[in-house]
Amino acid sequence: MKIQEMSDEALLKRKKTTEVVTASLAGLLTVLLIAALFLCFNDQFTIGLPLLIIPLSLSTVVFMNIADVKAVRKELQTRNHVL
Repeated sequence: MKIQEMSDEALLKRKKTTEVVTASLAGLLTVLLIAALFLCFNDQFTIGLPLLIIPLSLSTVVFMNIADVKAVRKELQTRNHVL
């Protein structure tokens, strides 16, 4: 469903849910990145290097979610809602 066709309540729910999920994903990816770098610097390259791929590849999902939240905020602002 397009953002323009959604009700105000659905947009607010989508915005809140996406923000929570994005923050959680970003936090977990940050922890995984730190753990992978820690393993790489402690001479465990066979474990650390493959783990670096996961946060780097999933970071695109975080940026897509941030773009979605911005689009929802913009739509709510065009409907004259205060955020």
